[in-house]
This record gives sequence, structure tokens and C-alpha cells, in this order.
Amino acid sequence: MKKQLIIIILAMSYTFTASYAIAVTPEITGPDIEIINNDIIVNLSINNVTELETTIRSGIEKEIIFTIELLRVWRFWPDEFIVSKKVTRVIKYDNLREQYRTSSYDGITRIEKRFKDFNTMKDWIFNVNAVNLANIRELEPGSYYVRIMVESKSLEQLPVIGLLMHLIPEVEMSLAKESEPFIIKDNK
Repeated sequence: MKKQLIIIILAMSYTFTASYAIAVTPEITGPDIEIINNDIIVNLSINNVTELETTIRSGIEKEIIFTIELLRVWRFWPDEFIVSKKVTRVIKYDNLREQYRTSSYDGITRIEKRFKDFNTMKDWIFNVNAVNLANIRELEPGSYYVRIMVESKSLEQLPVIGLLMHLIPEVEMSLAKESEPFIIKDNK
């Protein structure tokens, strides 16, 4: 009897862990760095966001924050922070109108869009293009790299009583990726 119980438990645990292993984790594609007219331009996107997609389709308002940082590499010292840009995207599915309301804010401009098609909305919300990070004329010669951080959180909080609110994580998804170092020469 004990052997049969152990075999059943092992079979159940294998099927549950196998289904979790199949789940694909989100990943950052990029950062693609170009220097155009002495400006460092960064492009990036997020792939494999199936969990976020199901949450968005259910009507929960989500905020996705892209933080793009430029850092200078020092050999025997901690890397030096130079500048960062933050792009915030907010999305909500309107069940009555059957459309997605989205907005993007980069610290200067706010863009609001509405989408009927989920794939078109997904391409816009999970891609950040042409972020002007810095002008290389203002930088000292040296080795630099770009760090990308992406966070996702729900803006609508479920009604939770008392101390249970502290058990729910504020940030639901957090990703980070660094680019390969690149050299800035003396351009002055």
C-alpha cells in the first residue's frame, strides 16, 4: 500500500513540475544600441509574455515600466551611473467597448492610443524604440554599457483585508539585462 501511494505521489509531482517547466519566462530582446548623429539610441522589446497577456485580457489595468540606464565601466571601482530614461506604459482592456486603452509616458510626452486588435496593441506596448539616451560629445572617453530593467505591476488592487495587503507583491514581473560594453572615443 505504501509503495502504491509513493508511486502515485511521484507521478503527480512529476506531472505538475513538468507543466511548470514548460512555461516560458519573459525575456528582454536587445538592447540594440546605435549611435546616430552623436546620440546613443536604444531599442528593446519583451518576448514570451503569456502571463501578462492573460492578465491584460481579463481586464486588469497593468503598468509596465522600462528603465534604460547608461553606465561607465571602471576597472577597479564600481561602475559609474551616467544617465537613465524611464518609459511607462499603461494598458487596460475595456470590456464594454471591446478595445484596449493604452498610454505611454517617457518623462516629456504622453501618448494615448486605443486598439481593437490584440496583436497590434501587443507590438506597441512591449516594444520601446528610439530612446535617445545621451549625446556622446558630453561623455568622457571610455567603456560604457546599457542596463535595461523592466517591471510590471497591477494598478487595480483587489480588496484585501488588513495585513494580507503586505503579502501581495507590488511588482509582479521584474527583468534585467545588460548590453555588451562599447567604447566611446574622444569626439570633442
